[in-house]
Amino acid sequence: MSRDRPRWTFALVGFLGAGLLRLLCLTWRVEGDPRGFVADRRLARSRLPGTIYVHWHSRIMLSAATHSGCGVNVLVSRHGDGEYIVRVIEWLGFGTVRGSTTRGGGRALLELVRALHDGRDVAMTPDGPKGPRLRVQQGCVIAAAKSGSPIVAIGFDCSRSTRLRSWDRFMLPWFFAKVTVVQSEPIEVPLDLDDAAINAWRSKVESALLDVTRRAAELAGVPAETAEVDPRATRGVPAG
Repeated sequence: MSRDRPRWTFALVGFLGAGLLRLLCLTWRVEGDPRGFVADRRLARSRLPGTIYVHWHSRIMLSAATHSGCGVNVLVSRHGDGEYIVRVIEWLGFGTVRGSTTRGGGRALLELVRALHDGRDVAMTPDGPKGPRLRVQQGCVIAAAKSGSPIVAIGFDCSRSTRLRSWDRFMLPWFFAKVTVVQSEPIEVPLDLDDAAINAWRSKVESALLDVTRRAAELAGVPAETAEVDPRATRGVPAG
């Protein structure tokens, strides 16, 4: 387990990992969707200051590099080597909340809602930390329903990358790639939802996230993943 490793290894990995991501990002051509909606924090402040940003777990590197220094609080799982991720993203200027809203994460959810009420934005990977891939879990919807904060789905893709054989097919973008970012309009989730309504809004967030990810792939000039084209693949049903 990562807790048995010397503390200095976390600091070293954090420093080197953040430096590599910054170097990678300097070589990228980052483009947004000209038709996309860019969330206006002044509009969010008319209701609650915090916004919940969601993107797929496989796009963590793209998100961290393109949004470094923004001060968003990122939900990081306590499982596995989460401490390494914490050190990297803190070097990149993010805050962190530890835990998982899908795996006994009552405390993590409470911390997220508290951050939103304090005027801080938060970011989540709603299919993490272990999947199913490209399947939004309920945590982001519950956080929105408890805080009144809007959810904004962000799609990322890049023209050249390597995909790992991990559960999420983690994306390793190449140097000098074209990186595309697409945001949805804010999704306003009602307060105090019952279980049926939570699942309905979960489906809406999932559809929005799949849509912006498809658009990002289109802008990057790469084919969308099968699971993003055929929702059955997110439920373990073969496509085609």
